[in-house]
Amino acid sequence: MGGGFLKCGIIRKASQPMKPFIRVVYSYFRRVVYATLGISLFLVICAGCSHSGPNSYIRTGIDTSKIKKVAVFSFHNNTKVTEASSIVTKAFIAGLFERKKFKIEFPGNVRNFLVSERIIVRTGIGLQTIKLMAKRLGVDAVILGEVDEFIGVDDRKRAVIPIVSIRCRMIGARSGKVLWMAQHDRTGNDYISILDFGKVRSVAALTKKVVGEMIETMP
Repeated sequence: MGGGFLKCGIIRKASQPMKPFIRVVYSYFRRVVYATLGISLFLVICAGCSHSGPNSYIRTGIDTSKIKKVAVFSFHNNTKVTEASSIVTKAFIAGLFERKKFKIEFPGNVRNFLVSERIIVRTGIGLQTIKLMAKRLGVDAVILGEVDEFIGVDDRKRAVIPIVSIRCRMIGARSGKVLWMAQHDRTGNDYISILDFGKVRSVAALTKKVVGEMIETMP
């Protein structure tokens, strides 16, 4: 009897209506949870939409099967960061190597050729020089590029958001025509998915991402 009476008492208490204060608190926390989920979903959608790929161009009618070996020149540095050219050039060569679409002329051979011919490459190179390189080194195309912006190389400045902006083009060794060109810029915040997740804090890591996305647009 005692157990039955206790059970009935519990049932009666559980069936009693929720007190106004508890109902208000419950409603508030439910709204907070829904709002948080909504904001998170919005950030994910915005992150996916805000990323635009590189601006790129591919010449129509080119026979990509004839582009087997390329030479990559050091990217011209338009910034005040001394290391920018070296970091971007190495990242681009590494990206091409990983993609395994072209054979890559050894950078030392490219430098030796330029020194022997007393050629200074800045933002461009003459057709005769390209043809001579094709004959000497057996390359089918050359790749030239420029670094327009490079921020965040100083690791001591942790609060600095890295920024990288690069232009690049591939020129046919025989025709001297532009076969492909691309321009791309990113910041470390461009890869944030939710809150700070996905944020790129290193300019070297950002460079790798930028050149990788550019290489993906190549023929």
